[in-house]
Amino acid sequence: MSLLFAKIVVSVCLVLGLSWVAEKVNPRIAGILSGMPLGAVLVLFFVGLKLGPEFATKSALYAIPSITSTIAFSIGYYFTSRLNTKFAPLFSSVVGIICYLIIALILNEIDFNLSSGIIITLITLIIVGYAFRSQESNKIQKKIKMTFPRLLFRSSMAASFVVAITTFADFVGAQWSGLLIGFPMTFLPFLLIIHITYSGDQIRTIIRNFPLGLVGLLCFLIIANQTIPALGVNLAILTSIGGSMIYLTILGIFLNRIKPVPAE
Repeated sequence: MSLLFAKIVVSVCLVLGLSWVAEKVNPRIAGILSGMPLGAVLVLFFVGLKLGPEFATKSALYAIPSITSTIAFSIGYYFTSRLNTKFAPLFSSVVGIICYLIIALILNEIDFNLSSGIIITLITLIIVGYAFRSQESNKIQKKIKMTFPRLLFRSSMAASFVVAITTFADFVGAQWSGLLIGFPMTFLPFLLIIHITYSGDQIRTIIRNFPLGLVGLLCFLIIANQTIPALGVNLAILTSIGGSMIYLTILGIFLNRIKPVPAE
């Protein structure tokens, strides 16, 4: 029960935090942050806690190519979000998940090592990042007032996705557990919250900047895979988060030198 409560609290805080950044700061920044290893930290921690360091190490390895599945999800959601219908959030989610599962099933048939996983992931990130490049921010102009029902809806959505995926990861092998790390368990409820509340314009801004953040996830998984055997799961995760934060800091400095991102 304590682990379940921890999953709920952390997942709710992560998704609500991303929603706050998108609404109060900038969807572009929220898109970058949503690519960071938010869900990966949760899955790897709970998998390592229950099944041990060796299982977590293998999961981190197979999670590296799973970033390609995450990109497939974002592409599917991106283009479906252009539908001019009130059901666009639902259709976008379904298409995105189908795209994710198709690529994940293909990846499950391939025997990856660290080098091949990194290569296929980097190639995918570079191609998609270049194709999605844009300076548009589509900032939210009219923020909604946060009421208790809205907060409850957002919290429930966030908790349900994360608890379902992290629990399912406990019952599958290391390879599928790793591939599930790439599932957008925090990204999907975050997208749904913004999409339902506002429009597809903000969603597409978020997704266009998503690949930049996913490089931070790649850094996290590489460091985790290499350090868990020596440091143990907890310390390795902290070290990996540190590596991701270094990347995020360097990225922030680089982007501000190119074109400062205004807060409003």
